[in-house]
This record gives sequence, C-alpha cells and structure tokens, in this order.
Amino acid sequence: MENIDKSDFIDVYVFKTLNEIKNVVRREIVLEKTREEETDKKMFLVLKDLINANFKNLQRDPEGNLIYTLLPIVDERENEKVRFSLELYYAALYFDNVSLLQDCLKEDVDFRKNYYKNFQYLDKSVSSKFEREDYIRKLKDFGPTFYRFNKSIEGLSDEEREIYITRFVSLINSKNEDMLNYIRSKRCDGNLSTLFNKGNLDKFDDETYSCLNGEQLYFVDRIFNTSLGEEARVRLNNLLQTTDYCKILRNFDLMMKLYSDDELSTLDYDVSLFLDKFSKSDEMLKKALDFISLRSDLCLNCSFISENRFMEINNCLLIEALDHMHKHYLVVNNHNLDILTKTMVPKTGIKKLLGFYKRNS
Repeated sequence: MENIDKSDFIDVYVFKTLNEIKNVVRREIVLEKTREEETDKKMFLVLKDLINANFKNLQRDPEGNLIYTLLPIVDERENEKVRFSLELYYAALYFDNVSLLQDCLKEDVDFRKNYYKNFQYLDKSVSSKFEREDYIRKLKDFGPTFYRFNKSIEGLSDEEREIYITRFVSLINSKNEDMLNYIRSKRCDGNLSTLFNKGNLDKFDDETYSCLNGEQLYFVDRIFNTSLGEEARVRLNNLLQTTDYCKILRNFDLMMKLYSDDELSTLDYDVSLFLDKFSKSDEMLKKALDFISLRSDLCLNCSFISENRFMEINNCLLIEALDHMHKHYLVVNNHNLDILTKTMVPKTGIKKLLGFYKRNS
C-alpha cells in the first residue's frame, strides 16, 4: 500500500481548497485561462505556506480520517470569514490588485453587498481609471452600479471593454452628485445599479445622460432590459433631453407608433401592458384600441384573459363582464368570463341602443 506522508497530504488539501475557492470566484468572474493558471500557482504557494505554518491543526475525525482546519476555529461564522478572505485574495491576485484589496478592507468596503460576492471591484481595468481614494469612495456609494456594469461587459474583447469602460468612467464622474442626491432622497441603496450597464449605454447617448434629472436616472435604470428599435431609441433620447419624461411603459416601439410625445407622458402603464399583449395582429390591435377608447380603466383587468377569448367576445360585452367582476371582487378568469358574458347579453344590447358606450378620442 502506498504511504502518504505529511507533504503529500498537504498538496492534496491545497489542491482541494484551491478548487473550492476558484469555484466560488468563477460564479462571479469569467476567468481567462492563462491568467487563471498564473493565479493558481501563486495561490497554491500561499495556501501551502498557511498550512505549513498551522499544521498542528491536522487531526483525525471520529472515523479515523485525516482532517485539517486552516485555523483552529470552531465558530462557523469565523470559518466562513476565513474562506471568504481566501476567495477575495484569489480575485486580487487574478486582477493583480492586492494593494487595492487591502485599501478597500481598511476603508470597510462591503464585498458582499446585496447577496453577491463583488470580486469585480478588484478589476484593475476599471479601478486604474480612478484615483484610489475616489474609487473606494465611489464603491461605497455606488457599489452595485460598478458590479452590474462589470457583469454586463463580460465576454467582450479587450478593445470593446475599453470603449465601454471609458464611457462608464466619464458618466459616473459627471453624474456623481445627481446619483447621490437621488439615492439619499429615496433612502434606497442600489436603486441605480443598472444605470450604466452595457444595455443602457447602447440605448442612451452621453448627451442624454448629461440631461437626466433624478427621476429620469431611475427611469433609465428601470428599463435596462427593454429593447428599443432605432426609431424609438432616437425619439426616447430626444424626449429625455428636451422634457422631464420618465414614464415606464411596455413595448416602447409600439407605444411610440401609436402615441405622440405628449400622449406618452400621460399614458398609463396598464394601457401599455394591455396593448403589448393584444397586438399580435392588426385586427387584434384595432380591437384593443377600440376597447381603450371605451374603458381604458379596465385594461389591467382585461389583460388577464386569453388572446383567443379577447377576440371572441365583442368589446361592449367584455366591458360589462369585467366591470361586474371588478365591482364584486371576482377573479378575472375564463370561467367567470364565460358565465357573465352569457348572462349580460340582454343588458349590453339595451345599453347599446341607449348610447351608453361612448368612445373617447
């Protein structure tokens, strides 16, 4: 049987620990192979030195297996702190930014904000664009914004990353005070986390960002996942530059085809949600617009029914059924809709004759 001495066991333990650390770091950072291999070699030596210095912690568990704890710790919370420190150190080695990690920890920068492990803070391609004190101050103020930006440019080439990083640095410097004022006024940390992610930087021009007030900053942050065609993108940029527009809507491409700038400013989100659902064909969209002209206040209720049922039932009958469900706190579903539309045919016919259904412009 092969004899395993102390040195062999240490190597096995180091490799296992190193892989566990990397698995955690990989969840947040896409590791480039060459840099990863270089970092592994450095971290291997670090772990081995730590273990050799504390080898007295090697012991046997009740089953007789060799076990090792890096430090003589029985408290799980303290043990987790040690493991997270090793993960941070691996990330710092990978980004060649150990001194930044030390300075951040001195200033109590939170690397675990909002349930994420923010190893991206140590990315030298971003941090090197700021003065050290300014960078740390911004991490403390806008940590989630840095995190989300860095995540959004993963996978880009070095040249593309540099273009986005340059814009990000310029914009976060220019909007620093506006962002702070908005976050402090709302007392909500991280509300502007996606303000400068790649999706928004692709949608909005620098001139647009320069014009944004607090509520508009929040608007841009909220629509980071919204896709825009070029025509809608240009028009939305112009709206933000020339007005106080900050209405969050569904399907901006469609809304901008249907409504003027003034109408968009007063358009209800529920109406845009309704139109987004019932616009699969020209016929369906025409019926949806007619419904809005009759009872726009019932758009949200109507959004819960299927597209097929919407097309099968005439708008006046739909309105009577939905209005009844709303007034009597009934769940809007196909079952209740079927029952009510059958019983309300006479009532709808009479109201039509008497001109109750009037369309708004």
